[in-house]
Amino acid sequence: MDSSLQGSVDQAPKDSLANRYGRPERTGHGFWRRWGRWVAVAALALAVAFVAWVTVSASARPLDWKDVGFEILSPTRATVTFQLTKEPEDTVECAIQVLSEQYAVVGWRTVVIGPEDSSGSGLPSDRTRYYDVALRTDGLGVNGGVNSCWFQD
Repeated sequence: MDSSLQGSVDQAPKDSLANRYGRPERTGHGFWRRWGRWVAVAALALAVAFVAWVTVSASARPLDWKDVGFEILSPTRATVTFQLTKEPEDTVECAIQVLSEQYAVVGWRTVVIGPEDSSGSGLPSDRTRYYDVALRTDGLGVNGGVNSCWFQD
């Protein structure tokens, strides 16, 4: 092998693409590039703050319900028992339903709960109460429970 060829290969510049095609010209976009990064960082910080605010505000007013039981009294009557956790001063509406064997709604009632006496000790257990709701039904029901609850405006 020719030693002169080998020497020229060893001395090849490290950035051969830049040598072949040239380096890009600086057009003065450095200011706008940096400014754009700051805008992106600020937008990301605002988005994180918004998500945190929504999360905290949603958990500030607790509202939780749990089905406890139901009783089908006849083809035209049923009762539903459920547990509701809320602040005593809040007013909540709950939609109670009874379902047939084919999962059709045969009984529906919206009940308004609250505000209640807040003379308790302030413990979390003071926010949880049990309720029995009687419903009329259009047919024989096989299941009953809470469909949803929401704060009254």
